[in-house]
Amino acid sequence: MIKRHTLLPSSLNGLRVFEAAARHLSFTIAAQELNVTQSAVSRQIRLLEEQLGFTLFIRQHRALILTEEGKEIALILTRQFSELNNTIHQLKQHEDNTLKLNVSMSFAVRWLIPRLHSFKEQNPNLDIIISSNIGNNGNYGDQLNLDSDDYDIAISNYQDPTTIKQPIVFLRKEYLAPVYSMLLVKGDTQLTIDELLTYPRLHPTKDRSDWRAWFTQMGIQQPLGNTELTFDTLDMALTSCLSGQGATITDLLFVTNELKQGFLKLPLEAKIIYSPWKYYYYCRTRSDKVTNFIDWLIKELEVETEQLFSLINQYNWHPIKK
Repeated sequence: MIKRHTLLPSSLNGLRVFEAAARHLSFTIAAQELNVTQSAVSRQIRLLEEQLGFTLFIRQHRALILTEEGKEIALILTRQFSELNNTIHQLKQHEDNTLKLNVSMSFAVRWLIPRLHSFKEQNPNLDIIISSNIGNNGNYGDQLNLDSDDYDIAISNYQDPTTIKQPIVFLRKEYLAPVYSMLLVKGDTQLTIDELLTYPRLHPTKDRSDWRAWFTQMGIQQPLGNTELTFDTLDMALTSCLSGQGATITDLLFVTNELKQGFLKLPLEAKIIYSPWKYYYYCRTRSDKVTNFIDWLIKELEVETEQLFSLINQYNWHPIKK
């Protein structure tokens, strides 16, 4: 019998330890991930280097640096381990009736959950688990950990999708405009933009970038206003707005029902602009249940977008600025 793979180390555990250490550039963090001691990681790496016949790390006082050989080995291992992990996950999913969704908080609360019953009616035997991150990195949603194993589909918004290493797929744009509740004003008179800006502004992001983007498109240099409230999520800002505490800026696809029913209004002559953020989805696994959900998701968004543009025409809102 011909012996194959003669240059591989006798134990592949060292390769797994090295991959974790190379990914983190830290023996300590690798040890935490693998649930072993830091000294055990160090021993495994030293043994692996002896078996391979070359050095993998340059060890400095407070840092690890991969050698050129180490970089090549790490690149191969990370890619192959990831592919193997995904394959195992997909094989396990064939007989699983659970669909796991990892969804940004605002998208889940404001859009997905209120419509999910229609997907459940079409798939009554499918169990659905929805998870999200709590917190905010400067945008409506929450930046999801796409390296996590515990989901089939992830949905989030990104300003620069080129920074994401996974093959994410464009889902939809965001349509930004300021809104206010009739609880904020007395009577049914529609506010002008200048009148709206005298009321407290409610910010759905800590960096307040959405209001700034809208001011830029409107050509407003010195917006009026005396008080402001800043929230971690769009959902909190909209809850405050609906209770009459001020005006917020929002993705209009999240509030089409409130706009149709008159709970929320746009000021006169307000522009609707495209946000620099866009929504994308990523399918970590491939199966019929994943395909069915994506098909349902896209159809629902098409219907919602048509309803929004119908409202734009009905109320003669300002044309969307590209």
